[in-house]
Amino acid sequence: MEYPLATLITGNRPLHSLVGVCLHEWMHSWYQMLLASNESLYPWMDEGFTSYAEDLISNYIKSKGLLPGFKAEEQSFQETMKGYREFVASGREEALSTHADHYTTNMAYGMGSYTKGALCLLQLRYIMGEHTFNNALQIYYSTWRFKHPNADDFFRTMEKVSGLELDWFKEYWVFTTKTIDYAIEGIESEGRSSKLILMRKDLFPMPVDLEIKLKNGKSIFYTIPLDLMRGNKDLLDIKWEVAKPWHWVNPIYELSLDIPKSKILSVVLDPFHQLADIHPENQIYNSEPE
Repeated sequence: MEYPLATLITGNRPLHSLVGVCLHEWMHSWYQMLLASNESLYPWMDEGFTSYAEDLISNYIKSKGLLPGFKAEEQSFQETMKGYREFVASGREEALSTHADHYTTNMAYGMGSYTKGALCLLQLRYIMGEHTFNNALQIYYSTWRFKHPNADDFFRTMEKVSGLELDWFKEYWVFTTKTIDYAIEGIESEGRSSKLILMRKDLFPMPVDLEIKLKNGKSIFYTIPLDLMRGNKDLLDIKWEVAKPWHWVNPIYELSLDIPKSKILSVVLDPFHQLADIHPENQIYNSEPE
């Protein structure tokens, strides 16, 4: 005997809220019902993945002008990122590995399961590259629908499709509350070349993307893989220069540039604002006025 599934959505709310909750509950059809993941053990695999899809669709609707009064974000997930940073600063964050019933506060459950769960997918997209990530997410669904996947099943699928090692990311993101914080320390002149100095200021290691803007109006994009990845993101969307990997235990990284310092206008770390860095204000270097 088949039983229909119904979701009750309350009224008396603004249009933006109504659209958001409808999208969210619709996405649950995939990330909870058809995949049948255990929401008590892995709430972030349900609520978080659903929130990720909700954010993408909502931003698309806004970009088409279908949600009056709301503009699409230039880079999606910025509000989600802002909420995450503020909650980390509160000191009340708990690891995603916490059972849904055992969080100390409702806020920690909500921010972990919904917000940090959504950012889990955003960070994987950042690590793998958008094309590879989207393909991996589709394969995850088609492989594990109706099979009750756990966290290991999900990350193993991401690894198989991308060809990258991702166990380090799983351990840090799911089992700890360590945070990401990368900064540009400065540029040193070396005659006709220069040396860019970067610093990992917190304990969560990640690959790093850079945009070097030149005074002639051109830009050069670098991706610096993490050595733990055993590879680098796909390079389909942008013409990236792949730098030597950053050894994960070293807090300092030096990138040699075949460009004199005098020709560099600015350097932007994470130019597309996709890294869940808790202090984005230290990710920009501007040259001194001449």
